[in-house]
Amino acid sequence: MIEIQNLSKAFTTPFGKKQVLDNFSLTVPAGTFLGISGKSGAGKSTLLSIIAGLQKPDSGKVLITNPAVQTEDDNLATDLFTLNDKELSLFRNKNIGFVSQEQSFLENYTVFDNVRLPYFIGANKKSSLEETQAINKRTTKLLEELGIAHLAQSYPKDLSGGENHRVLIARALINNPQVILADEPTESVDSERTDQIVEIFKKLSKQEKTIILVSHDEKVLQKCDKICRL
Repeated sequence: MIEIQNLSKAFTTPFGKKQVLDNFSLTVPAGTFLGISGKSGAGKSTLLSIIAGLQKPDSGKVLITNPAVQTEDDNLATDLFTLNDKELSLFRNKNIGFVSQEQSFLENYTVFDNVRLPYFIGANKKSSLEETQAINKRTTKLLEELGIAHLAQSYPKDLSGGENHRVLIARALINNPQVILADEPTESVDSERTDQIVEIFKKLSKQEKTIILVSHDEKVLQKCDKICRL
């Protein structure tokens, strides 16, 4: 479950202070496929970035409940912004898959290696042959599900916008996270691929994964369990 409590965030612009989120609260139960919509500048991307722990709010809390993570008082909820940078990075790597609008790839790595990279970053020891074979198999399966298996040995510079988006989705899913945050994941893909991507997210939500998806596409939003309009 994700619980957002009294979240506020403002930015300073050349025209003055802009309040993007103002005392915003939201509870998203585990297994929910939530769509978020709103006009440009309404705070959709900022909200996702804060939930991912990539930006800090001016005030408020983001609590993420994961049965695999226990605190000293046995409260299963992790308050993201009480963690230090190292703890937050580790928590995000293990528990949150983030699909951003920015194609943040390592240009000298193949698609295959970019997708499996979060696994090796999060590993606290050298992976055994069996573990490496398992993550390679999972990488191949994700690429196949997203229709980009033929691009495994390609490099980011060779990909189209839609292909880039699908690689980002595969990378976000590689560590089997409890929470998946997706910022316009169907942008630049055709209707057939859009349906495939949405079906992958719906399947994951049935496995008790919590999905929060930002989209301006009303057809995509209508396939979500719930819609939050900012």
